[in-house]
Amino acid sequence: MIDFSKGFSFTEYLEKGYEEERDRQRRACSRAVFSPAFEEAARLVSKPLKLVAFAEIYCPDSVITMPFVHRMMELNPKIELAVFPRSPYERELEALTGSSRIPSLLFFDDEMNLAGSYVELPRALKEEMRDLDAAEKSLLTLDYRRGKYNGMLQDELTEILTLFSS
Repeated sequence: MIDFSKGFSFTEYLEKGYEEERDRQRRACSRAVFSPAFEEAARLVSKPLKLVAFAEIYCPDSVITMPFVHRMMELNPKIELAVFPRSPYERELEALTGSSRIPSLLFFDDEMNLAGSYVELPRALKEEMRDLDAAEKSLLTLDYRRGKYNGMLQDELTEILTLFSS
């Protein structure tokens, strides 16, 4: 079981990186464009939500995902965040999601019952990649890291957030 109280805040997560990594994450946060549906879903969270993010500031996929995590917290104080590094939590992460990929976002209720998860990339993008060769997957991954698929990311997070509204 994950001890929520042992996680880092978003600010502490930023402090784990080198200055260049912190700057890259801050730029990603300032450039992110949030959909009205995503922001509304975050605002409408009415039940306590404990969000556990397994992320590393050096990870390009974490850099893409964490602005959305940060925005959720800005919009609603009912959303509490604890950020953890992947190591030494690989076993817990594997048990909860089936893999130890980062970023992984785990959405828990107040009693730490898992209600939803987001693992590494949007499910819709993973589905598009399923039958592609390595070169084609690499191109989609690069496009994802450039923000081309942020809509898919927000759609998936919005779906999970609605589980926490009345």
